[in-house]
Amino acid sequence: MKVFAVGASRNIGYYSSLSLLKAGHSVVFQVRNPFCFDNDTEIQPFVASGHAKLIKGDAMVEEEVRNAWTEANADGTAVDLVLFTVGAPPIFAFTKGWVIDPLNLCSATILNVLSVLPRDPAQQQQPRLIAVTSVGVTKDSHARIPFLFRGIYAMLKVPHADKLGMEKAVHWSAGWEWRDKEPSPTLLPEGWKERLGGSEGWLKSAVIVRPTMLTDGPEKAKYKTGENLSGLYSISRKDVAHFIVNDITQSWEKWDGKAVEIGY
Repeated sequence: MKVFAVGASRNIGYYSSLSLLKAGHSVVFQVRNPFCFDNDTEIQPFVASGHAKLIKGDAMVEEEVRNAWTEANADGTAVDLVLFTVGAPPIFAFTKGWVIDPLNLCSATILNVLSVLPRDPAQQQQPRLIAVTSVGVTKDSHARIPFLFRGIYAMLKVPHADKLGMEKAVHWSAGWEWRDKEPSPTLLPEGWKERLGGSEGWLKSAVIVRPTMLTDGPEKAKYKTGENLSGLYSISRKDVAHFIVNDITQSWEKWDGKAVEIGY
């Protein structure tokens, strides 16, 4: 399997990509810093063997995403899976709670990635998509957050608004029913649907992963997954990666077309 990884220089995307490489797959990383793995003794053997490839590009710039996508497919082997794990460490602001910079990081980058994917599978192979967002982003999933955690999630209003825009773009592209409020036009600006071809439902195969509160804990390989789950408290980034690599990619038909929650 050939993977195009965006936002995978660290955290969930990194752990997922490393596991995929160890399983014998190839990973093309789009990264802003092509030297980010120079001192990484685990990734370097795969770079040397050609199984891991780094392409310089800023996911906030559509032209750079398009160039990276073209280069990822230039060897004649089509990309099978797009792994989208873009995110940024939040910064605390007294008036707004936790914020990210830029405020539209996830929604803008997912639009750029979706805009370069082939529309017609009959003419060009269309990859599957895994996009990582968060529990609490949509109204329904927020209602299932444990009571003691709701104050914490309330402080994540700004980054979660961005992830809501990201989810809307994936839902529309995949033709899934949207039952939430519309994201702010500052996140999904006028004309975004036209950028994606103007007709919903063109994306044939996608999974959204919604982790609960993320930690840097170890991989336990034991967690709860499913739709509309309640009572989830936390999950390590390594366990989210474990779920992506060892369950979603191995049992795609089980998860295809779903927004899946994961936590302990």
